[in-house]
This record gives sequence, C-alpha cells and structure tokens, in this order.
Amino acid sequence: MYIKSIGPVSETDEWYAMDCYFRQKWFDSRLRFNLTGLDEFSMNWLFLERVWKPDTFFMNGKKSYLHRITVPNKFLRIRSDGFLTYSMRLTIKASCKMHLRKFPLDSQNCPLMIGSYGYSAADVIYEWPDSLEPVGLEPGVSLAQYDLVNITTDTENARDQLRVRRADRRIAEDFSVIRVNFHLKRMTGYFMLQVYVPCTLIVSCSWVSFWIDPDAVPARVSLGVTTVLSMTTMGFGGRAQMPKVSYRMALDWFVILCFSFVFAVMVEYAAINFIDTITEDLKKIISERKKQAQKEKAIQRALMVAEDETGHLLSVNVFYFFSCPE
Repeated sequence: MYIKSIGPVSETDEWYAMDCYFRQKWFDSRLRFNLTGLDEFSMNWLFLERVWKPDTFFMNGKKSYLHRITVPNKFLRIRSDGFLTYSMRLTIKASCKMHLRKFPLDSQNCPLMIGSYGYSAADVIYEWPDSLEPVGLEPGVSLAQYDLVNITTDTENARDQLRVRRADRRIAEDFSVIRVNFHLKRMTGYFMLQVYVPCTLIVSCSWVSFWIDPDAVPARVSLGVTTVLSMTTMGFGGRAQMPKVSYRMALDWFVILCFSFVFAVMVEYAAINFIDTITEDLKKIISERKKQAQKEKAIQRALMVAEDETGHLLSVNVFYFFSCPE
C-alpha cells in the first residue's frame, strides 16, 4: 500500500479518508508461461475479468471507491513463474473510534482492517510483504489538524496472523485479516488561538474589577456582565464543530473553569455589596441606638437635677417657716 494523501479526519462522525495505491500479490500456477525474451508483461484492466482475484474488502470501511477517470485505475502484471501483481487506485473512507477525553491534547489510533469477504483462513491467508515499509507514504503528506506520527502493521511474519470470526455466517469460520494502524497526534495551534488564549484574556479582564472602586456600581457591573457573556459565547457558543460526546473533554473542563472564574467575580461583587449594605444598616442602627441612649441619659440627668433643685427649695422654705418669729 502506498498512500498518496490522507484526510480529512472527522471527529464528529468518527471516520477518516485517504487516497492510496492498493497492491496485491499472489501466485497462480495456472498462469505460468515460457516465452523467449519475455519474463513479465502487463495486462489491460479488461483482462482482469478472466483471472482469479481475491475478494479483498475493508472490514471497517464506510464508503470507498475506485477511480475511473479516464479509465478504471487498475492494472495486472504477470510474471513467467505465475506471480501476479494487482494494483489499483482507491479512495478509502474507514471508521475510526475516537477517544476524546483529552481533546484537543489527544492522540488517535486509526486502523484499517483488510481481509477476504468470502474466503476463510483455510483458503486465503493475507500477509504483509517482507519489505521494510509495507505501507509507504508520499513525501510531503500532511493533515490540517493532525501530525502523522507513525504507521504500523499488526503482522511482521506469517506466525502473527490476526484472525477474526465473522458473525454474519451461520457456521463460525476464521478469516485471515491484516491491519495497518495510523497513529495521529492532534496539533493544538488552532485551539490555542481560538479558545485557550481568548478565554485566558477574558478571565484576566474580569479581574480588573478588583481594582475598581466598589462604589462605582455601573463600571463593575457592566464589566462583569460583559465578561460573562463573552465567555459564554466563546466557550459554549462555538460547539457546533466540536465532537458531540456524552463525557467531558479536557477542553470542556478548561472552559468550565474559566467560566467559573468569571462568574465568581460577579458573585464576589454581589457578596461584597450585600455585606457593605448590611454593615451600613447595622452602623445606622447602632448609631441611632447610641443617640437614643444619650437622649435617655440626658433626660435622666435633667430629671435628677430638677429633683435636686426642688428638694433644696423645699428645705429652704421649711427652714424659713420655722425660723420666722410669730
């Protein structure tokens, strides 16, 4: 297999696509020939209908097709000892189970499983060639959001054949299957510029309200509401292109954390304003009570002074009455 291009990769629908040259090789003793000066020759694609071919299919394929412009892109080469090489150009769309708990810091392993549709392992056995790179890659192949880290195959020799048991047969049979794994690592540049940096700046802007005078109610409220709405739009509004999964991803936890910080700023100002209001009310009540107590003390003192003056005047009058001669 020689890969010409790979991509796109869809996280929402869990599939990936690639364009490749798919080559199969096998021996057929019925096609041996002995012609002087001719050891190998190529046949037209029309000749393929007259020879036996393995009914190879992609077990995890979703929608694949053969290129037919300007003619079907396939050919057959026959060697004098009956060795056949069958090559065709395919665009393969295969399913890939995505594990997105660490999204967008995740890595994915996308397999491609190849086997026979009708022949069991007793009839056909698939093997990767003995070459160092059974799966080749066109130089310069790249993806928009992923870095193709490595390409591995599951079989390195004939003893490590992977066999599966097909459930669509009445009688359980083992089928020979080979697999190639594409190890993809997501590049975080897009999410750094679109999510992480803006959310961090919004949280930093919300902290500016800590340096604003608490009495400046319009300034602090408008800043808090603006940052909350911006965080809602930035973190939760652009989820249409994000994977829709039932569990929380790393990006979700980051957005929730940023939203919690921004929302906490609003709660902090509301709590401080409420505490200040209660404190002012308590101060007013205490001051009023102090004034009332002072008034009561002043009245008591006035009454005591009045009583003292009345008693003194009464004693003077009595003394004058008894001291006056008749």
